[in-house]
This record gives sequence, structure tokens and C-alpha cells, in this order.
Amino acid sequence: MSPQATLLALGVLLLLAAGVTFLAVTWDSLSVPVQASIMATLAALALAGAVPASRKKLAGTAEALAILGGGLLIVDLFGARELGLVPESAISGLSYAGIAFAAVAAINLLMTRIAPTVKTFGLTAVIAGQLPLTLVLIHHVSLPLYLFALVIQVAVTVLWTNLSTRLLQLTGGICAALFLAIVLLVGTTRVLFGLLSTHSPTWADYTRDVFAGSTTAFWPVLATTAVVCLAALLGTVLARKTALSAVLPPSTTEFIGTAFGAFAIAVFLPQLPVVDRWVTTGVATALGLAVLLRNRRTGVVTLVLRIAAVIVASVDLMLCSLLADLLQLGLISALIAGLSLIAAWRKRTTLTATVWIAASAAQLAILFATSDGFFSTWTGAIALSVVGAVLIGFACVSVGELHESALTLSAIFAISLGELVVLYVSPDTGTGVVLTIAAAPLVAYGMQPQRRDALLAAGTLLVIANTAFVLGAGATTLEWFTLPPATIMLALGLLRWRDQPSWVYLGPGLLLGLVPSALVASSNHDFLRITFVVAAAVTIVALGTRFGLQAPFVIGAAVLTKIALWQLIEVAPLIPRWITLATAGAILLTLGATYERRLQNAKQAAHWISALR
Repeated sequence: MSPQATLLALGVLLLLAAGVTFLAVTWDSLSVPVQASIMATLAALALAGAVPASRKKLAGTAEALAILGGGLLIVDLFGARELGLVPESAISGLSYAGIAFAAVAAINLLMTRIAPTVKTFGLTAVIAGQLPLTLVLIHHVSLPLYLFALVIQVAVTVLWTNLSTRLLQLTGGICAALFLAIVLLVGTTRVLFGLLSTHSPTWADYTRDVFAGSTTAFWPVLATTAVVCLAALLGTVLARKTALSAVLPPSTTEFIGTAFGAFAIAVFLPQLPVVDRWVTTGVATALGLAVLLRNRRTGVVTLVLRIAAVIVASVDLMLCSLLADLLQLGLISALIAGLSLIAAWRKRTTLTATVWIAASAAQLAILFATSDGFFSTWTGAIALSVVGAVLIGFACVSVGELHESALTLSAIFAISLGELVVLYVSPDTGTGVVLTIAAAPLVAYGMQPQRRDALLAAGTLLVIANTAFVLGAGATTLEWFTLPPATIMLALGLLRWRDQPSWVYLGPGLLLGLVPSALVASSNHDFLRITFVVAAAVTIVALGTRFGLQAPFVIGAAVLTKIALWQLIEVAPLIPRWITLATAGAILLTLGATYERRLQNAKQAAHWISALR
């Protein structure tokens, strides 16, 4: 600061302090009207002195006298009330403050006409002019009307200051932004408290303490929401007409206005009678569709739609989660799956991302609907397995593409979920149904030359499925369920034989034909099944050895090992203990004596088996 500015500032400060001291210590020697008159006279002299100073180009002195006059006027107005000139019973403190600031604003506005070059007069008029309406109406009108009055004041302030100097334009813009922020914050808080009060008595009591009137009344909340939206729109439009537009980053006002407006609407919609959260979900979906279907991906309109869609959807999702509304969460998940497909169609997302989003959302929708009771557990499990089958079907036509792995992993996850769900109601028959649905498209998937290994997975699933069917039905003739599909799979494998590993072509049919029968063949009373299983196993082991095929050899050897071990377990209790101990000792002694030779033989056998195709 220059020496002149320093001296003027100190002089103004001391004179203001003298005025406050005068009012504080002379109350017993002079009457209050006399004190107020003296202060008013001094304020008038200071304000009047700024006029000739400005005309004589004494800008610093004029500004100092204007500040001094305005300060003395404020001290006089509030000091007179504190000293009892205006009784407290006559008018409330806030109302008197509003009238006092109205007087200050009016006097400074008048002075701007007389001395237009003095900046203090204009700044004081703009700043003080924001307070009268704010202070007078706060306890006399309802909250929506009060906020609406502030919005009108903001509009008047911006339009009036735009006709003046750049300094007043900037001041008016700052004041408008401040009061619009108050309207947006208070309004959205009231709407939010209304929503919380409908679900919590504690919040209802708290809202009643903070805001007057009913906490859950519909019309006040509707009016407040409308005022918030009006303020958000006004802030977006008027910001371009103020000096703040050159200072703020691009699209700042659009972002803030849209965020507050969308939040207020999203919080208000669940308070609508009857429809409540369903409308919020519908609005979020409509906004999402508008963003996806819009041709232009940039611009203010696109930005506004995106912000509104994200906020409304987030509020809806959060509310449904807090209320544990599983059916609504299921609907939201299903809509997300549909929107992701539209996004892929509009080339807004990659196919891989679309697969993950759509598949995960569809599975969540089924789980939510099942947990809510909208679907039975059987229906939910089958629906999940069908989703997995559909994903495998899409993978059939996507072999070699980037999203094939995403489809496959999503399918595995869906089928696993279906199996977990069906275990709660039918571990046997349900498992058979789910795995059969999953295996059907795997057969088609495995027909692709690059994915022949899928046939092995299909065979494994069918083995488990058919075994589960038999256990659930209590049937004794397992082969009616396993041999026909096994024969078909073996026939297809032989007809489409290529120079590839035997597991791809023969493995699924052999697993389905032999493994279930070998698993249930567990008693000496079932001699007929054991006889046929052993004969079939020996046959395929011989064929595997003769033609160098790994799948027949390994499957047949595994079946024979199972039959032998199980027979040994069944007979073991009938053998005298000394024979069991002697046999075990002899075996261990033989293995120990020929350990190195046996190890070498095992390695040779492993190499021989791995060399089979």
C-alpha cells in the first residue's frame, strides 16, 4: 500500500472506533436520540465529503470518506437499537437488520447517482442490497417461497450489475453465485431430509427441528424441488452474462447446475405416492437411453444428459440398496444389461466390456429376483444355467475373437451360480438339469476345430448330470441314462475323426458310457453290471494299447482300478488279520527291495502313456 492509502485506512479505522466508543460510553451523559443524531450527522458529512473529493480527482480521499460514511451509518443504525432507541418488542432482530441494510443500500445507491466515480458506493449498494430480503423473509414465509424470493433477487442483481462497470459486474456475479449456492444447498437438503423422514422416525424428528412444517408433506417438497431446478437453470443461463464466465473453467456452471438439479429430482421422485422408486428407475433409464442414442458425443447437452443420468442412477441404486429392495435391484440389473447391449450397438463400448457388463448384470438380476421370491429357486437356477448356455452359444460364433474368453468365463460363472442355487432345493435332479443345459451348447462349441477340447468338458458335465439324475430318481438301471448319449457321442467322434488327441473325439463318449456305471458298481450283488463294466474296460484298454490311444487306455485303466479297489474294500473285512498284515508286509518288502527298478519302470510307463495320442 502507498503511504497515502495507509494513512487513509488508519484514519478511517480510528474514526470508526471513535464512533463505536462514543455510543458505548456516552449513554449516561447524552440521550440515545442525541447520540444517534450526532452519528447520523457525522455519517452524512463523510458521505457528502466524498462528492467534492471525487470531483477534484482525489480518488483515494473520496473512497476513504465513502467507507467512513458507510461504516458510521451502519454503526449508528445498529447502535441505536442496542441502546434501546428501537425497542426489541417492536420488531425482531433479523427484521430490523434487514431494514437497516435496506437503508444502507438505498443511501449508497443514491450516492452512486451523485458521485458515480466512487466505487465504494456501488459496491456497498450491491452487497448490502443482498441482505434485506434474506433477513426480513426468513421467519415470515415458507421455505419454498423464501428460496424462490432469493432466486428472483439473484436474477435482479445480475441483470442490474451488468448495466454498470466491470467491478460491479464481478461483485454482482459473486453475490449471485453465493446466494444461488445457498438456495441449491438448502433446497436439496430439504428434499433429501424429506426422503429420509419417510423411512426413519429419527430423521423425521430432526427434520422437524431444522425445517418448520410437516417433514413428509408432499407439496412443500415438490415446491422446493421446483425452486432448486429453477435455481440450477438460472445459474447455468445467467453465469454466461456475468464477469465470472471468463474466470471459471468451461462447463463449470453447467456441471454444478445439472448435478444439483438431477440430485434434487432423483431424491424427490421416490417420495411420489404409489410409484416412488419405479419412477426414479424409469427416469434413469430414459436419461441413459438419451445419452446412448444421441448422435453427438460432445457438447453442453450431452454433458448435461450424462451428469443427470449418472446422478439419478446413483441415487436410485443407493436408495434401493439401503432399503434392501431386491426386486428393484433386479430390475436395475436387467436394465443395465439391456443398456450395455445398446451401447455396443452404438459403438460406445467394446464387445468384451459389453459381454462382462451384460452377463454380470443379467446374473445379478436373476439372483436378486430369486432372493426376493419373485422367481422360485428352481426357476432362478435354470435361468442362470440358460444364461450360461446362451453365452456358450455366442462363444461358438466368436471363436478366435477377443471377446471369446470373456464369453466363456462369464458362462462358467453363470453355470456355477446356477449350480450353487439349485443345491438349496435339489442337489441331485437339479444338478442334472443345470449341467445338462450347460453341456448342450458345449457340444456345439466343441465342434469348432479350434475348440475340440470343449467336447471333453461336455462329456464330464453329462457324466455328472446323468449320475445325478439316477441318484435323484432312485433308478437302478443307470445305463438307460448314460449309454444312448454315450453311443451318439462316440459315433460323432469316430465320424469326425482327425489326427488329434483321442481325448477330444473318444474321451467324452467313453467317460459318459463307463464312469457312471463304474461309480455305482459297488456291491457283489451287482455282479452283472460289474461283469459288463470290467469287460468294456478291458476292451478299450486293449484297443488303446493296440492303436496308441491315450483316452481309452487311461479311462479303462481308471475304471478297472476303481472296481478292483472297491472289491478289495468290500472283501477286506472278511480276510483274517494275520493274512492282511502279512500281505502288506510282503508288498512293502518287495517294493523296498526292487525300489530302483520299480521307479525306472514307472518312469518308462509314464513316458509310454504320455506318448499316446
